[in-house]
Amino acid sequence: MVMNVYQHNFTAMASPCQFLVQGDDHIVRQACLKAQAEVQRIEHKYSRYREQSLLQTINKNAGIQATSIDLETAGLLNYANMCYQQSQGEFDITSGILRQVWDFKSQTLPSQEAINKCLPLIDWPSVEWDQGQIFLPKRHMEIDFGGFGKEYAADKAAEVFQSLGIKHGLIDLGGDIRIIGDKCDQSGWQIGIRNPQQPEQAIQTVTLHGGAMATSGNYERFTIINHRRYCHLLKANSGWPINYWASVTVLAPQCLVAGSLATLCMLIEKPGYSWLTQQNVGFVAINIDGEQFTQL
Repeated sequence: MVMNVYQHNFTAMASPCQFLVQGDDHIVRQACLKAQAEVQRIEHKYSRYREQSLLQTINKNAGIQATSIDLETAGLLNYANMCYQQSQGEFDITSGILRQVWDFKSQTLPSQEAINKCLPLIDWPSVEWDQGQIFLPKRHMEIDFGGFGKEYAADKAAEVFQSLGIKHGLIDLGGDIRIIGDKCDQSGWQIGIRNPQQPEQAIQTVTLHGGAMATSGNYERFTIINHRRYCHLLKANSGWPINYWASVTVLAPQCLVAGSLATLCMLIEKPGYSWLTQQNVGFVAINIDGEQFTQL
């Protein structure tokens, strides 16, 4: 039996988002609205752009007092800590402060002096936290969940769909993909992997029957100066952009894992390839010279 795919579009986390779902029309429509609400709940709670978000409350209290947190937030901090350890300190959720000196819409580079002023505030090990509260010890210090927020939201949206009995569907949050379940005819969902040199074109297509896929790339936000590309992925230890991988796409059971592994590989740079091969996941990694390394 051929079943139509219901398409639900919305915007969240500064990204175009889409649900593709098969099932009873009325149930599917209601499920899409509830899953969208879950994505927006996470955005409102953890967005650095919303003054009333929990994240901004934590940041405003930096150097002043601890902020109470719930178990969901503590779990994300645990995950951020694991990413910090796995990346030898390059994945640091206190490094978002660097966006104050890097403007990828301009054609100028920040001065080393400006970067150096930020570096003492990038210090995840100094953060004090447990299941009930978090304290950033230095004034103007910040944390930022931008490195895994959309991927976490994709997984939470999948939980909503599954709790409502949806068995066939795909979640796409700005290119971060989570499969709810295979298509009714078990043909799989066709997903293109962007060519970092021509992001509107696919360099490869994969068929997903389950799990998740996420990509980290140097083409998302960048500036080109003197024929060199400077991208938004910044190394916590130096404050300067990575310059080895053009994109890394990872297939994993959860979107959070896929996205984190992709970003960690980008940040670890050349050694990231051998590290990623040990993670028991599928991936397509493309370096800035266009060389492609695949394990699918």
